[in-house]
Amino acid sequence: MKAPSEWLEKWIGHITLGNALELGAGDGETTVWLAQSGFKVVAVERDPEACRLLREACMGLDVEIHPMDVRDHVLSEGKYNLIYASALLHFIKPTDLWPLADRIVAALASGGFLIAEAFTIDDPGYEALWNSGVAQIEPNTFVIPSSEEVIHYFAPGELRRTFSVLEVFDYEETRRIDAEDPVGYRSGAALVARKK
Repeated sequence: MKAPSEWLEKWIGHITLGNALELGAGDGETTVWLAQSGFKVVAVERDPEACRLLREACMGLDVEIHPMDVRDHVLSEGKYNLIYASALLHFIKPTDLWPLADRIVAALASGGFLIAEAFTIDDPGYEALWNSGVAQIEPNTFVIPSSEEVIHYFAPGELRRTFSVLEVFDYEETRRIDAEDPVGYRSGAALVARKK
């Protein structure tokens, strides 16, 4: 079965099977794939509807689901061979992100991998919020008017710096075609790094 992310597809063969943690698991596509690939998965997701879909998708699989905000989830030190955070970090303001990043690093086992993705300031959403006059609550960080959710757009190199204590194997900041976005593309950073 094809991996739900090009980063997982490219790097999964380098990651030792064992415990995996998905932060911001959504409806469970990646969680299910990891469990079916042989990982014992812990999935953290705070949205109630996404959690309902996640539970349905994971029935019969070795998955532990925590319906909560990742900032409130206790991360066991040295536990995970893989931590995956593809649609989460840009929803956390920097003053909360740095302590969370330290906890993520501590939760990785020796030789464990972090795969993370986040929006960057090159994303059209950043320009739209900036042009609409929405005030920044922290650098490159806005409260989304329609939802009261926070969104943070990473500056060049910021995702890499956030996890600078890890050994970086792959890092990319790109624009990608996204037919579902009105502008037609999204911009983001992707990081693959390992704890020594």
